[in-house]
Amino acid sequence: RPVDAVTMKPATPLARIFPVVVSLTVFFLFLEVTLRILPVAIPLSLLEQFEPEMRSHIADRRKLTTRKDTVLLERRDGGPPDRMWVYAPATEVHQEFDEPHIVKTVTVDDEGFCNTPSDLYQTNAFDIVTIGDSFTFCWTVAPDESWSAYLARFTGSSVYNLGLPGRGLYEYLELLRHYGLSKAPRIVVMNVYAGNDFRDAYLYFESKARGADSVARHACPFGSEATCRTFVRLRHGSLGRNSYAYNFLAAAIWTITASANKSEIRFQYDVRLADGSTLKMNSRNGDRDEVEFAQRLVDGRLSTEMFDAALEEFARLADQHDFFPVVSYTPSAYTAYDSMATFDDEGIADTMSSYSDLLRAYFARKTSALDLAFVDLTPVLAEEAATSVDDSLLYFRTNVHFTPRGHRVAAREIQALLNDRGLLAETTGGYSPQ
Repeated sequence: RPVDAVTMKPATPLARIFPVVVSLTVFFLFLEVTLRILPVAIPLSLLEQFEPEMRSHIADRRKLTTRKDTVLLERRDGGPPDRMWVYAPATEVHQEFDEPHIVKTVTVDDEGFCNTPSDLYQTNAFDIVTIGDSFTFCWTVAPDESWSAYLARFTGSSVYNLGLPGRGLYEYLELLRHYGLSKAPRIVVMNVYAGNDFRDAYLYFESKARGADSVARHACPFGSEATCRTFVRLRHGSLGRNSYAYNFLAAAIWTITASANKSEIRFQYDVRLADGSTLKMNSRNGDRDEVEFAQRLVDGRLSTEMFDAALEEFARLADQHDFFPVVSYTPSAYTAYDSMATFDDEGIADTMSSYSDLLRAYFARKTSALDLAFVDLTPVLAEEAATSVDDSLLYFRTNVHFTPRGHRVAAREIQALLNDRGLLAETTGGYSPQ
């Protein structure tokens, strides 16, 4: 039984607890001061779980994009309303990736999209409008290094880029309705990304079926919704609005619990380059939900039919507004580097390969049935990947998005399709290979 070091009498419960309380208080205060001095030390994965006002305050200090930098659009298709935002005019979009050649800050145009100063939205009409997610947006590349910008230069056409991060096919169409159709484009290119567009289609139908808050309920890592609600209420209270340390610890509990419930997914992989060197891809172990959704597609719990309504609507809009519809398919980096890649977790290799095969086969089949032009970028990217060395990668290793070279390859392949269809001679600039 614990005793008092001076009197040698048994220690009281209060005496036993007091040192623990003091130690925890000192630790809490130390953490609070440290995080206030160095907010950059807070991982983005934890910052996402902070109380909204605190998260916005810290994001401002770190020059990250926040809700105040966005504009919410009316959504008419019944999907998640909170995913229908665009950047506010001239917003600086900052990303924290420590990798050579990454562009950490880009400035969007007066409509909130990633375009060069020569591609003003005020132009009466555009030859080509492009729609897609962060692989279409200038994600960690300069605005003039997106595949849309390269397509404009390669073809001599006027091109307006409506790509925005964090969207899926149903959001692409909403953005096309809001901004693109009024510009009477002759061609619309929808770029599908294998990595998370399947997840985004699922979230769209979840929202329609269960309401706007279904995504938050689905993401709760605790055993019951009551526990989740209590935790969120405490996190959004006075401490949550005022304490860095409290938010950090609460976010850590949330994240650790989520990881324990679904087991830790290792989604990193090594790529052996043409010069014999080896590079770790997805070094931050991001996009782990891609593995989860791949498993659900491969084992039949989910179906590619979730894309049907979006592609059918794309075909209908093309007929109604007299534009030529193109669907381009961008594979994940591990598919482009398939013959050179080795997953850290060998157990997911077959799943990810099957996932890629199922998506590619679906889009080829469905676009053909709807008479939509289709270009699968996988073969050309795989061919180019075979010659990659460290300074000529197609995808960045940290965020596994296109490098400028990847964007150029994509633009060339889309250009080739348009040229084969005889469409470029009808644009304002005509066909102008460079």
